[in-house]
Formats: sequence, structure tokens, C-alpha cells
Amino acid sequence: MRSAPRTYKTQITVLLLAAICFFAPLAFATETATPSSLWSAFQAEPEAFRQKHSGSKITISAIVADTHISIYATPVVSLVDKAGDEIRVICVLPRLDVGKLSSFKTGERVKMTGNFYSAREEKIVIKQCQAY
Repeated sequence: MRSAPRTYKTQITVLLLAAICFFAPLAFATETATPSSLWSAFQAEPEAFRQKHSGSKITISAIVADTHISIYATPVVSLVDKAGDEIRVICVLPRLDVGKLSSFKTGERVKMTGNFYSAREEKIVIKQCQAY
């Protein structure tokens, strides 16, 4: 059985929905932070930091310190303000994006958006990250 061809209006609707799905993570991101600004805010008031960012997106502009696969088999990009800084913020990419890990070069400036996951004594974790 053959389906009816899509109308022009249906094609436009499909394209608009695809664009919304693609750009939605970027549209709802908050202001751009740096690893040091996030870390300083967390150190100053840990509980307030966690509450503020719980369930929210974080956009971060930083330098790639390194990349690796975690013990949980997830691709990770470690971020710093400048080369040589201690790593305090990591962005975890979706597992299916493991192939994208090789596109991140140490020393390269990146801007990433992801979901706040946790802030602990040693680091801040942002998950489901996407670079743009």
C-alpha cells in the first residue's frame, strides 16, 4: 500500500520540528560560564550551587585539557581555563557520541552545553554535553 505524498505544509512542519529538536539544547542554555567561575561559585556555597543548577543546562567556554573514556564507558572531555590548570570540570558526552571524542584536541577552545549532574569535592560533572 502506497502512502500519500507529503504536502508542502507537512514538509514545512517536519522541518520546523527537526530544527526545534536540534537547536533546543542551545536555546535554553543559561549564560556562558568558565571552569573557574563554576568552581568558585561551588566552593563559596556548595548547597546553593547544587540547588541553582539542579535540573538545568550549563554552557561553558573552556580549553580542552584532555579526553578519555571513563570507567563507565562514557566519552569525557576535561575542561580548564588555561593549560596547566587543575581539572575541576568535566563534560560527559552521550555514549553514542564516542566517535566525536577524537575531534576534541588538547589546548583547543570549546564551548559546550550540557545538563548539570553533580558537584563534589573534586569536580563538577556536566552530562549529555554537546559542543557548538
